[in-house]
Amino acid sequence: MQGNFLASVIAVAISATLGVSIPAAAETAPPMGGGYTNVIPIPVDDPTTKAIAGALFKPTGKGPFPAVVYISGCNGVFPTGLTKATVDHLLSKGVATLVIDPFTPRNEKEGICPTMANMNDKSDAQLKYGARGGNDALAALNVLQAMPDIDKNHIFLLGYSYGAIAALSAMNKKNSANHAKVAGVVAYYPFCYEDDDPSVPVLVLVGEKDDWTPAASCQPFASKTNFEVVVYPGATHAFNIPFEKPVEMLGHHMEYDEKAAQDAQQRADAFMDAHMK
Repeated sequence: MQGNFLASVIAVAISATLGVSIPAAAETAPPMGGGYTNVIPIPVDDPTTKAIAGALFKPTGKGPFPAVVYISGCNGVFPTGLTKATVDHLLSKGVATLVIDPFTPRNEKEGICPTMANMNDKSDAQLKYGARGGNDALAALNVLQAMPDIDKNHIFLLGYSYGAIAALSAMNKKNSANHAKVAGVVAYYPFCYEDDDPSVPVLVLVGEKDDWTPAASCQPFASKTNFEVVVYPGATHAFNIPFEKPVEMLGHHMEYDEKAAQDAQQRADAFMDAHMK
């Protein structure tokens, strides 16, 4: 369940030069998956982990820049495929991106996909990981908001599958740690829990035939103010990942839908543009 697990399906070359140079911070940063270098630490409130890892990409110029916290799916981060395309696209629009890795610093190098395999069976472990992911997202927001060249009023959460669940958890009004100012959430194929009650505008993009995080879990929220749900007919989970052929993972079917992917990107861009004003 993941925005970037295609690295385990499609052979890709891992670049070791995609991190952004941030002097001194890298010396104390935890390890990060995907070969990123010059990683920055993101302190978290976790009894087992002092900090998770992040790689920050900024546009050229002085800023302040609007920014995105990029939260991948359950299989971790990779500096290729969807992640690189997204970072490059955001940079071209003048938006900084903080790609976070909550797994490698916790010695979860393979991610947590098996635990999240059946979203209709809402286990304690699933709820725990969702809440932890939300707190990780808030921690990343704190790091960005402390940077003088980041526009604190225009930071977004961008999540894919597990990352989208984490983003919704972060912005839930019931989350006592939710004190951050966020412009909005773009959530690709999340599972929406009954008690989700976001404090900011949300755009959900999900496939009609998603058999991992079903569209039906989010459709009831479409009646909420500032909660838009777009369902793509015939599209599966991870419809925006350019798989060369259909993929089966942990009992779930995924394939690329170019039309849906392009429309979703246009809607995400329009959503961010509207909430940058």
